[in-house]
Amino acid sequence: MAEESKNDRLLNRIIVYGLSLSFSVLLASLEALRATNSGFTFEVTWRTLVALVLAAAVVAPCFQIIVYSQNKRARRAALIVVVLIGIGSFFYPLRFVPREKMGAIFIGLGLAVVALSTVGGFLLLVRRFFEGGSDKSRT
Repeated sequence: MAEESKNDRLLNRIIVYGLSLSFSVLLASLEALRATNSGFTFEVTWRTLVALVLAAAVVAPCFQIIVYSQNKRARRAALIVVVLIGIGSFFYPLRFVPREKMGAIFIGLGLAVVALSTVGGFLLLVRRFFEGGSDKSRT
């Protein structure tokens, strides 16, 4: 049992620091993102390193709270922060897109949401199907 607990702690540490590093690199890359005539380019400066460190200082405690905390309010608040960072990171590059192309982009995003929601719905149905079969065999 102690070995399982040690493995769980190691896995939780990998999850926390891996996700923290991922989100930090994501935010640093958004800081380095620049628009050019031919599209996008990355311009790594000292501000990119500052963004990486500040992002790590914000998201690492959030992921620690999400993984380790028993307080539901704290977990929910940390999860909201992480989700807002993710959504903001997704939409941030749209500031470089010309207005006349926004309609096509939002149509594509809408179709992507519908497609992913459909796939998610099917996955939930499959999960309920398999859980329903296992519930009947237990009783």
